[in-house]
Amino acid sequence: MNDTKRVDPSQALRLAMQALGGRISIPLSLIRARLAEMSEKVSLRVEPVSPGLRIQGEAHALGAPIRFAARLDADGVHIEGEQRTIRIRLSEVELSTSEDAPGPLADAIRNGMIDTDNPATLIGNMISLPDMIVEAQGQDVVIDLMRVPAIQRDEMLRTAVAAATSYVCVKGIRVSDDAIELQLGLLPGGPKEAALSTARAVLTPAVRFLWPEGRGR
Repeated sequence: MNDTKRVDPSQALRLAMQALGGRISIPLSLIRARLAEMSEKVSLRVEPVSPGLRIQGEAHALGAPIRFAARLDADGVHIEGEQRTIRIRLSEVELSTSEDAPGPLADAIRNGMIDTDNPATLIGNMISLPDMIVEAQGQDVVIDLMRVPAIQRDEMLRTAVAAATSYVCVKGIRVSDDAIELQLGLLPGGPKEAALSTARAVLTPAVRFLWPEGRGR
């Protein structure tokens, strides 16, 4: 296994101790390291613009070199029923390309035909969005964490995540001192939601055992 994929025990202990204090701080250096692993086709740079982030990058799209930048701000996780949604706001979007770049996208950028004031709507209209993106409108993209593929396809994991986040969840997200700070809150959906999520987590294994043929119907 690649060493870069392993969990650093000291890092995990530090995060656990922070969580006991009601917050978790994730250094942007970790985010930059992950982005570097993914940047064979897309070059990305991340800088703090408190309380959010600014992302800049370069990529090839429709045969043209495109330079882009945007500010990202996110609120906490919103709990409603079995949904765990997070709203990400895209603003201060900039797009540019070279004067001789070919293709319709490059022409649209040069002629100012792309609505950078409503990037979420633009993204939603241009591409087929994954299931975990439940809304893309104006400047806001809403992601349901329960629809992340690794969670969505595993019923046991899904109920466990739902139960855990009904007791402790991220209530605020901000960038400070070159780190992403996650502020934690207790019973974010209220006592009733915590009780329902716990009941689902307890009953799911029994249902799977007693009625395995019922799954997927």
